[in-house]
Amino acid sequence: MAEHTGDYEWRSEGEEAEIVLFSPDEGSADPGIQRTLPAARLPGAESPVYAATSSEGFGWVAASSTHAAPDLTSIPRRGVLIVADAEAGDLDVPPNDILPFLMRNLSEVGLPHLDGSGVRRMCESGAIAAAEDALIEEEDLDSFVSSAGDPDALGRRAISAGYRDWEIRPRELGVKVVGETFDAEAAEELGLRPGTLVFVLDVGAGNLGRLALTAHRERIAGRDFGREGVPAAPVETEEAADLLSAFGAVSNFVDGRAALLVYALRRALSGAAGRLSVPAAWRVGGIEEDGGLLVHRNTLAAVGDEQIITAGGNVTAGTGNMSGNAPPFGAPEDDGRWPWEEAGLLERLVGLDDPRG
Repeated sequence: MAEHTGDYEWRSEGEEAEIVLFSPDEGSADPGIQRTLPAARLPGAESPVYAATSSEGFGWVAASSTHAAPDLTSIPRRGVLIVADAEAGDLDVPPNDILPFLMRNLSEVGLPHLDGSGVRRMCESGAIAAAEDALIEEEDLDSFVSSAGDPDALGRRAISAGYRDWEIRPRELGVKVVGETFDAEAAEELGLRPGTLVFVLDVGAGNLGRLALTAHRERIAGRDFGREGVPAAPVETEEAADLLSAFGAVSNFVDGRAALLVYALRRALSGAAGRLSVPAAWRVGGIEEDGGLLVHRNTLAAVGDEQIITAGGNVTAGTGNMSGNAPPFGAPEDDGRWPWEEAGLLERLVGLDDPRG
C-alpha cells in the first residue's frame, strides 16, 4: 500500500530499497508502486528507487553499487530540441500542410551512406563522429555527451542491423510552435518567442539496440551468480563490463541517428525557417556509471539542474531531483497545476502548441 507523503508523491517499501513514486492522481499510485517493485529488488540498490507514472508514461531510476541488471532499463533514446529562427507562417505553407510539406522535403534529401565500419565509428564516438562527417555543426556538440562505448560488445548481428537502421523515421519528428510563456527570461535566452517554429526529436536505436540488449539479457540470465530474482551481473564480472560497453555503444549510435535527422532537417528546409539551432539534447533510458553507482534508467531522462528538455508539450528545465532524472512524458494539469512542476521535478518555461491549432 502506497503512503501519500507530499504533493503528487507516494512512498512504499521495496525488497532492497524504498520506492518514491510521483503520480498525478491517487488511483495510479498503488499500480505504479507495483510496477516499480522489480527495480526495488535490484541487488545492492540504493534507496530510494524513484518512479513516475501518468496517463502519458511510466518510468523509474534505480542505482546499484554492486550489480548491473539489463531487464531494469530501457534501450537508450535521445531527445533533441531544435529551434527555428522563424515562425510557422514564414514557411508560406498552410498550417495543416506543414507536416506533409516537411515529410515530402525530407524524402528528397540525399542521406550520407553508412556501412559497417561507419556504424562502428558512430558506436565508438557518437555525435563527435557525426560532426566529423559534417552531419552537425561543431557548436551542436555542446548539447551532446558521448558515452564510453565498444562496438565489439554489440555483436555482428547488431552491427549489421545498424546500417539498415541508418534512415529517417517520420514518427521520430514532432513539429510544434511556441505558445504560452511561463519564464520570459529563459524563453528569450532559448529563442522561444511566441509563434516560433520548434522541432522535437525522439530518436531510437532501431534493431541495433534491440538485438544488442537481447543478447546481453540472455547471456546474463544464463549465468548463475548465486542469486534469485532479477537477472543481474556483479560489477566485477566480464558480463557487467560488456553490458555497460554495449549500452554506451548503443547510446552513441542513437546520437549519430539524431545528428542525421538534424542534418536532413536543415537541408529539407533550405533556409526557409531561418537558422536551426540545437539548444538541448537529453538521453532517455540505458545504464550509466555515476560516482561508483550503476544507474539503471527505464524511460526516464537524465536531467540535471537547469538542463532543458521537453515533457508533455512543454519546454522545461530540470531541478536535479530524482537523482538527476525526470519524466520526459507529461501529466494532465490538476486545477491549473502541472503535477511534475508541483512535485519539484521540472519547471515549465514555455508551452508548445500544434501548428494546426
